[in-house]
Amino acid sequence: MTALLVAAPQWRIADNRTAAARAALAAGADALQLDFGGAHRGPFLDDPAELAAAQGIAGILPVPVLAVNHANDLGLALPDGTANPAALALLRRALDCALRLGARVLHVPGFRRSLPVTPHLRAGTAELLQTLGDEADAAGLTLAYESPLDAEDSLALARAVGRPALRLVLDTGNLLDAGTPPAGFARAVAAAGLLLPDLHVKDPSRPTTWRGIRTELPDLLRHAGARTVLVENDYRRAPGRLRADVTACREASRHTRHTRHTPHTAPRENAP
Repeated sequence: MTALLVAAPQWRIADNRTAAARAALAAGADALQLDFGGAHRGPFLDDPAELAAAQGIAGILPVPVLAVNHANDLGLALPDGTANPAALALLRRALDCALRLGARVLHVPGFRRSLPVTPHLRAGTAELLQTLGDEADAAGLTLAYESPLDAEDSLALARAVGRPALRLVLDTGNLLDAGTPPAGFARAVAAAGLLLPDLHVKDPSRPTTWRGIRTELPDLLRHAGARTVLVENDYRRAPGRLRADVTACREASRHTRHTRHTPHTAPRENAP
């Protein structure tokens, strides 16, 4: 039994992926989660030079997850309740890059334009995740979906998708901002076998009873059975906090027992 694997988020450190990798290594992170890019998150990863640089990073620091935050700028679904073709095309490009990087998880967010706030938008989101889930399954990847929906609504959406590649993401800050206790979300989604064992840990943007990583994380890890934590506070303006968060996660994990896995070789059901 070994310590928890702690990952850093490139999109919260720097648009330049190489600079983010250097910062993650300096902070003692075990892995770096990359963003596919677009808008204000840097250049798209499928640019040949960008992909080559990312492959170089993956040879030094594991890249277990590729996030596609640009999907939030497009919207996963259209108002008529169908999948957004532009978002699906973007995610297919990202899926190909994930395979080239050796990533095991493709992270699909559901925020801003992708918020599934109406029945039609939920139906369109489910349609997109069904199509992409089939392609991820064929490629041996996990499809990780994150939104501010509570456990009941998240599970309803996941069951509507009904694809074995799909897992749901627990993000402490986003859940707390939506009024959902993370521990309750963890218990319900883990009991359904749909929780991604890779927790996202960050402070909420609104005042809550959240007492920080050192205090809250040990109990949350026990509920979630997670082996990996992504620290996801904003490190652009407070770069020194990255090391502090990585250290806090390691300290919190001493109160729980976890088995480290290898991001490049773990089977999908044991994805980070």
